Amino acid sequence: MKSKPESIAGGRDLRFDTLRGLFLICMTVNHLPTEIRTVTDQSLGLFSAAEGFVFLSGLVCGWVYTRKLRNGGPHGLWNAALNRAKSIYTWHIASFVGALICVLLTEYACGYCAQSAPRLFFEHPLESLGLGAALLYQPGLLDLLPMYCVFVLLLPIVISGLESGRRWLVLSVSAAVWLAAQAAPAVDGAPIYPINTGSFNLLAWQLLFVAGLAIGHARASGQPQVSRPNRWVMAAMAALAVYGFGLRQFQWPSPWPDPMFGVLLNKPALGLLRLADFGAVAYLVAILGDRFPAALEARPLEFLGRHSLVVVATQSVAVMALLQYPSLFATPTSRTLVALGTVALVFAAAAARQGVVLRRAQAARPPATPVSPAAGHRLSPSG
Repeated sequence: MKSKPESIAGGRDLRFDTLRGLFLICMTVNHLPTEIRTVTDQSLGLFSAAEGFVFLSGLVCGWVYTRKLRNGGPHGLWNAALNRAKSIYTWHIASFVGALICVLLTEYACGYCAQSAPRLFFEHPLESLGLGAALLYQPGLLDLLPMYCVFVLLLPIVISGLESGRRWLVLSVSAAVWLAAQAAPAVDGAPIYPINTGSFNLLAWQLLFVAGLAIGHARASGQPQVSRPNRWVMAAMAALAVYGFGLRQFQWPSPWPDPMFGVLLNKPALGLLRLADFGAVAYLVAILGDRFPAALEARPLEFLGRHSLVVVATQSVAVMALLQYPSLFATPTSRTLVALGTVALVFAAAAARQGVVLRRAQAARPPATPVSPAAGHRLSPSG
C-alpha cells in the first residue's frame, strides 16, 4: 500500500493496526465454542486470521526495523530486535503462567480440569513451567507468541539481506524452506512428549512473515507496494478468492483427491491452496486500501491492533480459564455472551496498557521550568 498522509498518525499506519485489531478479535472468538465463529472463522475463504496477523506483523516489522537499520546501523538493528524479542518473550511467560494458574486453581477448587486443559499443567506443573520457559512446551493458545519471538530474532539477517539488494534471494530461500516443510513427513508428537513446539510449523509460516518483511522494506524505501494492477492479474486473484470462498462456504467440489486436498489446506504446514487463497485476498484488500484508505480504518480496531502483545496474552489466559467451565457454553445465548465478554476484556486490557504507556511517557518528560512572578511581571504588557 502507498503511504497516505490521512492514514498515518504518529508514525503508524492506521490501516495496518485496524486490520491487526480485526484479526485479534477473530482469533479471540475462534478460540471459543460460539456461533459467532461462522462470521470470524475463515469467513473469506480457506485461511484464518492467524495468517493475516503473521503477515501484517512481518510487514510492520519490515517498515519499522528498516528505518532502525538506517538510523542506528547493524548494531542498532540487533539491539532493537533483541529488545522486541525480550518483550514478546515476557508477555508469553506472563500468559503461560496465568494460564497455568487458572488450570491449577480450577483443579484445586473443583477437583477436575476440563479436557481442553493442557495435560502437563495438572500432571507436572513445575515441569510444564520449565519447558514453557524454554519454549519447548507450547500447548494450544500459547504457541503464537513463541513463533513471533523466533521470527523477530531473524529480523537483522533478513532485513540486512533486503537492504543489500538481495530481495529475490531472500524470498527464494524463504520459499525453498517453505517447500521443504511441505515435503517433510508429519512429526508424531507422542514419542517426544512432553516436548510440544506448538501447532505452527515455523519452517512453513516464516514465508508469510518474510513476505511481509519484504513489502515493509519496500515501503520504507519509498517503493510502491502494490504495482499498477493488471486487469488479468486482478481477474485471476478475484477468481481464486471466489473459488476459495465457495469451497469454504458452499462446499464446492474439489478437483483434487481428498488426501491431496487435505495437504493443500493443511494449516500447521501452511498448505499451497491455503497460502494462495490468502495471497489473492490480501492482494485485493491491498488494492482497496490503496485507493480507499478510509475503508480500512476503524479507530476501535486500530486501538486494539496497537497493543497486540497484551491482547494476545490476555485472550490466551481468558480463553484457557473460560474453557475450564463447560456450563458457560451450555446454550447459544450463554456462548454468545461469553464471547462478547471476552472481546470486551481484551479491549479493557488494551486500555490498561495504553494507560501504562501514557504514564511512562509523562514520567519521562523533563519537568517544565517554572516562571518566577518577577519574570512574569516584567513580561506583562501592562508592566
